[in-house]
Amino acid sequence: MPTTYTTGMGQGMSTPFDAPQQSGSTQTRLNSVPAEGGGGGGGGGTNVDTQRLDEAANALVELRGDTENVDNGADDDCLSASRGLNKHSAGGMAEAGSWATAGSLVTMDVRWGSQVLNLKSLLQDISDKLHTTSGHYTSTEQEEQARQRSISTPFG
Repeated sequence: MPTTYTTGMGQGMSTPFDAPQQSGSTQTRLNSVPAEGGGGGGGGGTNVDTQRLDEAANALVELRGDTENVDNGADDDCLSASRGLNKHSAGGMAEAGSWATAGSLVTMDVRWGSQVLNLKSLLQDISDKLHTTSGHYTSTEQEEQARQRSISTPFG
């Protein structure tokens, strides 16, 4: 169970810090002491599973790589189809004997590539933020555990 500190606050507001006020002064009391020093979830606190954050971030990195592989395949297929359409005709505009569809395939491939770059950028950004968040939670938890261990009480 986490350490919960209770302090008197305003009326009508319920927080983990609420306690009765005596003689107009604020009183602080320790509700419980953790079995193994500080931190931890439960008791209505926020519990963050940093391993799950890291797993999600790594999955996004893998998805980013898969997206790049799919993009490379689409590029190859579009260019191959465009060349196939124009194989026996003069290159260039439709008026010169090439297929209009060939140029449209190349245009679509360029647009596709732009969208893929955007998607990869978003995936990387989200992955980076998940890793950063996980690191911040881990660091904060370690700092809090160290702070809790440094507190000396007359009770041992």
